[in-house]
Amino acid sequence: MKKEGLLRVEKAQCLKGKVKASPSKSYTIRAIACAALSGSAKIINPLISEDTQAAIVAFGNLGALIKKRGNTLKVKGFGARPSLAGEVNVGESGTLLRLILPIIALGKGRFLVRGEGTLLKRPHKAIAEVLLSLGARIQGKDSEFRLPLRIDGRGGLGGGKVKVSGQMSSQAISSLLTVAPLAVHDVELVVKDRVVSAPYIDITLNVLKRFGIKVKRQGYKRFFIKAPQIYEPKEDFIIHGDYSSAAFLIAAGCLVESDITITDLVKDSQGDRNIIQILNSMGAKIIHANGCARIRGPFNLKGRDIDCSDTPDLVPILAVAGCFAKGKTRIRNISHLAYKESDRIQAPAGELRKLGANIRAGADSLIIEESGLRPAVVSGCNDHRIAMALAVCGLRIGGIAIKGVDCVNKSYPRFIPDMESLGARFIIKN
Repeated sequence: MKKEGLLRVEKAQCLKGKVKASPSKSYTIRAIACAALSGSAKIINPLISEDTQAAIVAFGNLGALIKKRGNTLKVKGFGARPSLAGEVNVGESGTLLRLILPIIALGKGRFLVRGEGTLLKRPHKAIAEVLLSLGARIQGKDSEFRLPLRIDGRGGLGGGKVKVSGQMSSQAISSLLTVAPLAVHDVELVVKDRVVSAPYIDITLNVLKRFGIKVKRQGYKRFFIKAPQIYEPKEDFIIHGDYSSAAFLIAAGCLVESDITITDLVKDSQGDRNIIQILNSMGAKIIHANGCARIRGPFNLKGRDIDCSDTPDLVPILAVAGCFAKGKTRIRNISHLAYKESDRIQAPAGELRKLGANIRAGADSLIIEESGLRPAVVSGCNDHRIAMALAVCGLRIGGIAIKGVDCVNKSYPRFIPDMESLGARFIIKN
């Protein structure tokens, strides 16, 4: 689909069937990074999307050899440091950028890091300042270290005690945990403020453990990493379903007549597993057992107060659910969402208002009242999660047209086919 493509969404009469959850993007990108730092590894059932393709190309440009064979990525890594220098493009993936920057700083030579789209506007000062304190030489476009970034690699990072901020994103912490085992000296990582999106740190630690890396921790405030360590997976790395993506299918089942089952949703470190608990607390009756979620909707949802500091990716779809819930829904502790692919506070609020939603956006919250929505033309805001949330909204009211829906390829390329397999009626116009 082209950028100007339009998705028309018909009102769903019934969603029925079984679909396997899309593989986890968070696990896939971290597994690729760790595999590149190893001698060799196999990643089973990886997500293949725009962001993960960018990771494959970027780590390939640093010297890793990554080949896709059926449902497997076979990786011959470059080991403790990149074997090639030059230019790296991270696409529009903030996760990839923050994971790869410290790894690039391990290398020798001059590197140029580029990106695309809204990532060019986002500040990367938090991770850049920490790398500077570790002895890296890094320059950005401006004082906020926006892309492009130039790194003069000296062949390693020193180690020692490092302070990092976690209030805008946990990704800087994850990236430093990934590179710390390869430092010259032991690393003590101290988080100097509150941490948002904390479960993503748990995902990182889980992946590191499966690659043989040991980390001691004190909650989310201090981490102790012996150095040097060797990345050495004991077995093939299997990627399971992504709750962030499955959330759209789950919510759709709650809003329209349905009998759907989503498989491969194991109980792992993903914070977005909370989508099931949140919707159940609003009145849904989702059954989650044996790696499957079954939804037989619709349900009469009730508004509630939801803290999304640890689950920012759920905000767009919860805002949609709030439009159909009786009473008031408040989604709070989300100030860090202003720095995503779009401003995920103002952007979904603006698009839902076009449909007639009663929604107020603050600096740190969204307040949604039950609304009588009507069809309209809306925009995906070049944000995959907003586009998918609006599509789910369209299944309930019908007649919605969404501009730029191709952005779903960033994280969930099979969103439209999966929804259609359950009975959704989508019409794509280029």
